[in-house]
Amino acid sequence: RSYSFSSLPGESKICFLIKKISGGVMSTWLESAQPGNKVQLTGPMGTFYLRAVERPLLFLAGGTGLAPFLSMLEVLARANSQQKVHLIYGVTRDLDLVLVEDIQAYTLRLPNFTFSTVVAATESAHPRKGWVTQHMPAECLNDGDVDVYLCGPPPMVDAVRQYFDENGVEPASFHYEKFTPNAAPVDA
Repeated sequence: RSYSFSSLPGESKICFLIKKISGGVMSTWLESAQPGNKVQLTGPMGTFYLRAVERPLLFLAGGTGLAPFLSMLEVLARANSQQKVHLIYGVTRDLDLVLVEDIQAYTLRLPNFTFSTVVAATESAHPRKGWVTQHMPAECLNDGDVDVYLCGPPPMVDAVRQYFDENGVEPASFHYEKFTPNAAPVDA
């Protein structure tokens, strides 16, 4: 299984953000895991990481796609970054909206950091409902002089790419990572 680190690069303790999925291979294993169980890891192997910060940043997270942004925000905070950073964190249901307090804490550590949350479920009482593309302020796109990082499920990634194409948005750089949950194999 592939997971994005939510912890700071190079730390001796590593952290991940894993959604519990009924029948999921990792979810099932974690339910019975005990302290002292050994886990073999390989990595990091991905290409989704924070590049040199030269312009404003727009982070778009979908569900557990929040994980790498927690790492990136910590990198920025430890570097005392003064760059503008806006995170839009979208989820399907209210229940999926996690670690908001952790995100809020970065507003105290990063002077130019703002964020918003979005819940897709129409029955939600959340003040911002719908998709991240419906709640993307023009000022965060900075007339294209922005580096965009996007991590979420394939439909979200595709929707953001389509939104950019249809609205003539051409970020200075655009980095994205799609992920899909893995379910336990079904015996035939």
